[in-house]
Amino acid sequence: PMFHANAWGIAFGGPAAGSKLVMPGARMDGASVYELIETEGVTFSAAVPTVWQGLYGHMVENGLKFSTLRKVLIGGSACPEALIRGFQDQFGVEVVHAWGMTETSPIGTIANLTPELKAKPYDEQMAWRLKQGTPPLGVELKLKNYGGQEMPHDGKTFGRVMVKGPTVAGAYFKGEGGDILDHEGFFDTGDIASVDAYGFMQITDRAKDVIKSGGEWISSIDIENIAVGHPKVALAAVIGAAHPKWDERPVLLVKLKDGEAEDKQEHLDFLQGKIAKWWMPDDVVFVDDIPLGATGKIDKKTLRERMKDYQLPAAG
Repeated sequence: PMFHANAWGIAFGGPAAGSKLVMPGARMDGASVYELIETEGVTFSAAVPTVWQGLYGHMVENGLKFSTLRKVLIGGSACPEALIRGFQDQFGVEVVHAWGMTETSPIGTIANLTPELKAKPYDEQMAWRLKQGTPPLGVELKLKNYGGQEMPHDGKTFGRVMVKGPTVAGAYFKGEGGDILDHEGFFDTGDIASVDAYGFMQITDRAKDVIKSGGEWISSIDIENIAVGHPKVALAAVIGAAHPKWDERPVLLVKLKDGEAEDKQEHLDFLQGKIAKWWMPDDVVFVDDIPLGATGKIDKKTLRERMKDYQLPAAG
């Protein structure tokens, strides 16, 4: 929607660069998006991962190619590695990760690789292509824990993402919510992330979505992005379920592609070796639908409400 995150800045950046703007309207299915891109000769586009997953699936199923598209920007939620590789390998389209929010007007980081990283083989580049990138000029970023202590940028330590800059909101309309900046002028985004030695940020989760198990954090996003790479999966989501010993344990929710059979172990086996053993979901639940919000992100609030009476097999 145009009101969300200032239309990702494209409504301003397009005219500033002398480009025409192509608006997709309400029809965001793969067939409609593909027809629009080809008809209008689109060279660059931007959307959340679920839109690109639908387009990718439509193109693969129908043996289609792009004639003009060269680059896509993906934000709103983390993009699965399978999708990044798929667009590059099958269609020659570069996927660039970005992160932002309405309060950052809208870009907070963008994953443009440095010359040093671009010189690496493509497979090695993927570690940074999967991250949300570095802040633009004028934007400062740091990590803090819940106690307000600043966390190291070592690529491993998680913390709450704090941002500061001339394009970062200083207050909400009519002062709603009171003072939204800390004593140093930083805004708490509500996201959990790590930052590596190159300054590349990687979102781990929203603070409200992170799964807290035995005092440790488990990233639902990381598990989802691997799970959706299974060839039988249309959409995947991970939520926390109550556990008597560990507080919460991850549950993988899977919407299969049409005609595929349910097999829980197959999807758990697909995750083996790709995530820490203690991150492994305690159960796989097959669902007919995974709800998306107005911006195309997975609606975790609705999912949790639907699953409120669910009990883990070992905890029932």
